[in-house]
Amino acid sequence: MQNNSPTKSIAFTAIDEQANALIGLSKDVWDHPESGFREHRTAKLTSEFMRSIELAPRENIAITGVVAKLDTGRPGPHIAVMGELDSLIVPEHRNADPDTGAAHVCGHNIQIGNMLAAAVGLSQPDVLSALSGSISFMAVPAEEYIEIEYREQLRESGELEFLAGKQEFIRLGELDDVDISMLTHASPTESRTLQPGVSHNGMIAKTVRFIGRSAHAGGAPHLGINALNAANLAMQGIALLRETFRDEDHIRIHPIITRGGAAVSSVPANVTMEMFIRAANVEAMQDAEVKVDRALKGAAMTIGATVEISTSPGYMPSLFDPALGDLYEKSVVELLGESATGRVPHRTSSTDMGDISMMMPTLHAYASGASGRTHSDEFEITDWQLDVIDAGKAMVSTVIDLLANDGTSAKDIIANFDARLSQEKYLETLRGFQRTETWNGE
Repeated sequence: MQNNSPTKSIAFTAIDEQANALIGLSKDVWDHPESGFREHRTAKLTSEFMRSIELAPRENIAITGVVAKLDTGRPGPHIAVMGELDSLIVPEHRNADPDTGAAHVCGHNIQIGNMLAAAVGLSQPDVLSALSGSISFMAVPAEEYIEIEYREQLRESGELEFLAGKQEFIRLGELDDVDISMLTHASPTESRTLQPGVSHNGMIAKTVRFIGRSAHAGGAPHLGINALNAANLAMQGIALLRETFRDEDHIRIHPIITRGGAAVSSVPANVTMEMFIRAANVEAMQDAEVKVDRALKGAAMTIGATVEISTSPGYMPSLFDPALGDLYEKSVVELLGESATGRVPHRTSSTDMGDISMMMPTLHAYASGASGRTHSDEFEITDWQLDVIDAGKAMVSTVIDLLANDGTSAKDIIANFDARLSQEKYLETLRGFQRTETWNGE
């Protein structure tokens, strides 16, 4: 498709000139995965590239985050173009780090690439001169809500308060003056598409410890209290709750046992679990959480164990702005044609872009250039051109449409947006989810 906008043509040409470097950086990140709040190498690569295109990045935000801001010199809305720094832990993946098991099986590496592609295009002087307002490029840590025990240690040491990167960015004020946020995620889809998302489940996270009493597992098991039995019983209780949930609330509860005992010859006395409780709305999350806590306490009471339940705010349910999605679709059609877009329906996975969507118009788009299941050992990036270069151009095109003509389109979207939470109320709500309870049947 041909683009008739001289401003967009200048931006696209600049991206094309840097295409090899942008794809190379994305592949470098793919080859060196780092999990949340550990992304030091990835953050350094990102900041070095930003400096190479004459941006001035601020580093070490929420431990590893990087932010660089472009100002047009004219008043107007402030748009954040984001990319996520972190990987997952999937040791079975062919490209997993042999020491940590980290692997980019959600494709966050291409987010860094397309975010930097947008930075290349939008930083051209002849592009900036046609726009009003400002644009920030944000490399954000720790979208994947994993390694909770490690993150709890960071919280206890005072290095962070919340366990996800965008939550920390909000707490630290990095989004105080941002009006619109955008991000493009990889998605395993056969067709070659760039599609706006509609919504996601929210999520509450729990870490659970069952405390029993050790004893010789062969000689005197009757003298022990088996914490592993309590954990297994709790998992059965949670599974049997399924029929109490409404289909339209999209409830998903998935626990794992992270520590099952110390020695096979000793009755397990210290067993830990992690779990997510996901739902399409806050009320359904809270209802499911009450039932899960009841199952945990009931299992502890049955076995005679004590249970410690630590609850953390996970992600808010996402609801992405339809008008912003419409504008993005227009850019995709200009770039790739009518067949390249559409809407991605509600997803029962979760993202901390949902937290941002509570407070401002937010775009969460999906680039289809991947194969295999996300979060699995089969995931691969298959179309680097689409995921890095074309996705970057689509973001550039959308930002230009938003901020051209004195930022009229952006101002209209902002004026018509009904924020569900103010930043102050959001932080209050998150802190309300944070609690620890010990229960021993009394």
